Amino acid sequence: MQTIIDFLESLPPLLQLLAGIFGTLGILKALMLVADYIEDKREGK
Repeated sequence: MQTIIDFLESLPPLLQLLAGIFGTLGILKALMLVADYIEDKREGK
């Protein structure tokens, strides 16, 4: 984890911003996929 933080800190500010945006979107997408999977499992599909 520390290597990822060090890498991001070495990037220019705009790239840090873009990496943060894409990282956040990726986490949200993963959470949505998990929620859909749990929901489908409850419905018995």
